[in-house]
Amino acid sequence: MSFRGVYFSRLLPTHKLGGGSRRTMQIYEMLRTIDSEFQVISCARDDRIPKKVRKKINHMSQRKIFLALSGLSSSLRRWSEEHRGMVYRLRKFSEFWAQAVSELPELDLAILDDPIYFQPLFKKLLRLHIPVIAVCQNLEALSPRQVKKNRAPGLFRDELKLLSQCRSVITISREEDVLLNNFGIRSIFIPYHPVEPILGRLLAIRETRKHSSKEGILMVGTTRNPATREGVVRAASYWYQNCLDRAAGKLIIGGYKSESFFDPRPFGSSVDFRGTLTDEEMDRLLSRVKALLCYQESGAGALTRICEMLIAGVPVLANPHAARSYYHRKGVIEFRELDELGEALKQTDVFDGEIPLPQAPRISPLSLEIQRILHENSHDLAGARY
Repeated sequence: MSFRGVYFSRLLPTHKLGGGSRRTMQIYEMLRTIDSEFQVISCARDDRIPKKVRKKINHMSQRKIFLALSGLSSSLRRWSEEHRGMVYRLRKFSEFWAQAVSELPELDLAILDDPIYFQPLFKKLLRLHIPVIAVCQNLEALSPRQVKKNRAPGLFRDELKLLSQCRSVITISREEDVLLNNFGIRSIFIPYHPVEPILGRLLAIRETRKHSSKEGILMVGTTRNPATREGVVRAASYWYQNCLDRAAGKLIIGGYKSESFFDPRPFGSSVDFRGTLTDEEMDRLLSRVKALLCYQESGAGALTRICEMLIAGVPVLANPHAARSYYHRKGVIEFRELDELGEALKQTDVFDGEIPLPQAPRISPLSLEIQRILHENSHDLAGARY
């Protein structure tokens, strides 16, 4: 199948950054398998934005004057203060891309990250009769740390309305796939699975763990994410206050730029803050820790690191919110509240070397979905001419 397609993304398609970028890379590689000419236009690397325009957008997105901006005050007011800079930046990039989309080769299909952030571009694509598939990194209105509490219902309605205008929606979460289908929105669930070279690293860790001694519990994540950051703080506090290091060793905490967000002093020696970890440091830790701890009380989507840990043969301790899309998987040890964490820790040895290897999702469902959309759009355009 050959067609002209572009993936407009807010993230950088790379295996070297966090879960969002890795998910983007996964979807991009699947698209390239279907059509080798598929390209990504990314906000994260300022694609197709002139330097002067880019400098102005980035400068404004860092200033706390968003509510005073004409034409954007009402929409920005719905988002949390911490999130507004990113929302503003994506919106302005979207406006510029919408103006420049006619400069691209004639498109048969557009893939678009979370349309709630790219409305000017999204509306332009619809006017041009270019079918859009949304990649739902999260249902953004369901992430309470990103949204003003009293504005979440209205934002959720707007997000659903935008997704309903897409030809299909790709979800990372089984729960969000069910939710969208119940609203009559066509969606396709494609679980996360890492690309190379991440996959090769994880399989090597799996082999090393067969012969290594195990000590300590690891907790990692992109601590810029408010839900992840709050979960780390709560878990570390509970670990320290209840002396869980006596039973399971230290709680080791690392993550991209996590040293900027945490003061390790209140947690004593039972919690070991490592900050940003290199790939080599991460691989050494994963080769010898007893398990990975995932704790969240809010958030949407699904955690990419759970799949990666299961591939690496590392048991995962997770509360129900963090375990979404991975319930009852062998290797995932579920606990309801932090008060149950102590009992859950006793189960980590049970799965040593006995975790089934997660399989990569098949490409054929996505390929068939794209074929359907292209056929329907061709039929629609032909009908409009007569």
